Amino acid sequence: MYLELVKKSFKEREPIMKDELEKVLDIKNRNSLNQTISYMVSFGFLNRFENGIYYMPSSNEKFANLKPSIKDIIEKKYLNNYNGIRVGAYLLYKYKFSSQVSEYYEILSNNVSTHTRSKKEFLGKVIISYPKFTINKNSSNYIEFLELVKDIQLSDYQVDVNIKKLSKLYKSMNLNKEKLLEYSKYYKGNRLASIHKYIKEVINYEIA
Repeated sequence: MYLELVKKSFKEREPIMKDELEKVLDIKNRNSLNQTISYMVSFGFLNRFENGIYYMPSSNEKFANLKPSIKDIIEKKYLNNYNGIRVGAYLLYKYKFSSQVSEYYEILSNNVSTHTRSKKEFLGKVIISYPKFTINKNSSNYIEFLELVKDIQLSDYQVDVNIKKLSKLYKSMNLNKEKLLEYSKYYKGNRLASIHKYIKEVINYEIA
């Protein structure tokens, strides 16, 4: 019964969080849930990727030993439901400020301790930090824009081109000037002073 519920709800090699299993199996008692999951793992119906994350192995013997992709794990564990965003070189590539594709995943996520700074996972290929302010549906575009500006020195372009491209992006993302300035206050210190200079230039360029 439980196996059929899992098969109907998830795909092979799809990462499955423990709370997702709890909802699908509808087992309220924590000990009973743990026992059921342990049973499914011991008989090979589920594989444990790491503590709290499981997956159904492929039914094709050729792919039986393959695990979920890092990308899928990150989506489920850190990014889903506006709980996180991918930052760093990825944003420069995403918004066409750079042609370089990073092999690393730099993540800001609410789903880690508020004290987490540069926690490394998956042999150092994934770096997770807690954001400077909580990420949600209303704030995600603002923190993404600010993180892009933070790393703009890695852009392929000169400053004047960066300002022009950022101003277009600022408009297309429909960001509110007051909110952007308010959120930018979370980026403090001399090392991040350039963010405030860029933001003001982008806003003034937009007004002009």
